[in-house]
Amino acid sequence: MIRATRRAALAAAAALPTLPRPARAQDWSPRETVRLINPFAPGGSPDILARVMAPHMQGFLGQPMVVENRPGAGAAVGTRSVARAAPDGLTVLLAPISSVIAPFMMRDPGYALPDFKPVTLLATTPFILVARPGLFADVRAWDAAMRANGPRYSAATGGPGTPHQLSAVLYQSMSGAEFTLVNYRGTAAGLTDIRAGTVEFMFADMPATMGQVRDGALQALAVNTAQRVPALPDVPTMAETVAPGFESNSWVMWWVPAATPDAVVNRLNAAARHALAQPDVRARVAEVGFIGAGGSDVATAQSHMRAEAEKWSALIRARGLRFEE
Repeated sequence: MIRATRRAALAAAAALPTLPRPARAQDWSPRETVRLINPFAPGGSPDILARVMAPHMQGFLGQPMVVENRPGAGAAVGTRSVARAAPDGLTVLLAPISSVIAPFMMRDPGYALPDFKPVTLLATTPFILVARPGLFADVRAWDAAMRANGPRYSAATGGPGTPHQLSAVLYQSMSGAEFTLVNYRGTAAGLTDIRAGTVEFMFADMPATMGQVRDGALQALAVNTAQRVPALPDVPTMAETVAPGFESNSWVMWWVPAATPDAVVNRLNAAARHALAQPDVRARVAEVGFIGAGGSDVATAQSHMRAEAEKWSALIRARGLRFEE
């Protein structure tokens, strides 16, 4: 009787439909091209990092990976396009600090931070104060000129709601200096006008400026990091010279729509960290000045996004910063 009952139970179990096993990171692979959406114009730090990583990402994931530039509205245009995308891992945001900033500066950016799930913190992007060569002897001379005659000078920014703008506003709030901010559509256009003499200086991302600093087209006055950076060891920090406590840098993260399954997020995280570990990628990111370019786990990325939102929303509220499309 016991044997018969056992045989019946086994037969009944065999007749049940097979339940899918829980998905693991290695179970997901993209079915077609993965698009990395850069919410800035070509030439800035997210673009540089994405394009050097892309070939290794393709090999890891088994599908092409392309970078699409969708600038506008302080990164809001490109960012909201990813918020509205299918949560299938085929659309990834190259999230800069501006993607955190826009919801606090715009009445309706078209997205909110809970619309996203962070995948990884790829790297920190040091910001650097650059000027037209010969205009200022050093950062202390620049600081003295800003405090005494700020309205005579103009600073380029990468657009409203960008770290270029917030770096300048942070210095203004700490020093009391007032100068004109001129918004451009991205870093490259602002740097071009510095060389042309249209504006005098810019807080700009180091990866976009390093080549021009090295060839003498731009003068590096100071870096915005807490400590000096290896790529420019002789350039002082703002904090050690003219603005104690000053720190204002950007970063590059990957975000996906919030409903993206964890298996997809983990697979993309592994792919990013694989790409960042490759010798040619490591050499390139060191050359242009990225720091901490190893990728992070998902939990660290989530914590970083929250901390940055708290930090910059406080400055935005204190200065009453707003912009609209």
